Amino acid sequence: MATGRPSPWRRFRRKVRDEGPLYVAQRIFDRTVPRSLFDARIWVVSSADFSTFVDAEVPDVGTRWADEADDDGPVPPDREQASIEDKLARGEIAAVIERDGRVVARDYFTAGSFMQKEWLRFAFRDREIYSSWSFVEPEYRGQGLAVQLAHFAYREFARQGYLRDFSVTDALNRSALRSSAKMRHWPIGRIAYARCCGFTVTRIGGRVHAGFWSAKNPLVIDFSVFDGP
Repeated sequence: MATGRPSPWRRFRRKVRDEGPLYVAQRIFDRTVPRSLFDARIWVVSSADFSTFVDAEVPDVGTRWADEADDDGPVPPDREQASIEDKLARGEIAAVIERDGRVVARDYFTAGSFMQKEWLRFAFRDREIYSSWSFVEPEYRGQGLAVQLAHFAYREFARQGYLRDFSVTDALNRSALRSSAKMRHWPIGRIAYARCCGFTVTRIGGRVHAGFWSAKNPLVIDFSVFDGP
């Protein structure tokens, strides 16, 4: 007998179990209160050392670098691919997993700097990468695709001389924190902020900052503040 899709209540209980009740409550609050009025987060900053991935064995699960044609359909195997450096110079590069001619998982990376929020920019040094966001289609979740995708990208970055990857994860999202650990991302610090009507207070690397930041005048976080002593 076909069971069909889980009921909304079962999906809600699963999210509470996987992501944690506090994170689910935070998501409900976000949908209720406009972020322009109030927004607050604690992020765990993590880093992966690419040198440990140079000779990594990555399963062949249809993983490759994305191409401009991915939004329109599968990419012909003989299509000329731009280099990692060229794609990063244009803003970002994405690794994808394709199944039956359809992209089912994506992981986006950038270098130099990244606008994390409309008022917040992250800055990185040469040969450092930032995992800006990733997505796996719902029906393919729970298969470890996000980890396989990340390890493919890390190995390729390592072979091109890049040093490490950074990411930030919501401290309340238990599922994302578990996934980050499986990707061999190790916590190196935290970023906390509270923003009300444009006024923001942050705590970064043990230091407190406060001000009115915007897209034209953003707060810039240099990730060197998370270097060890």
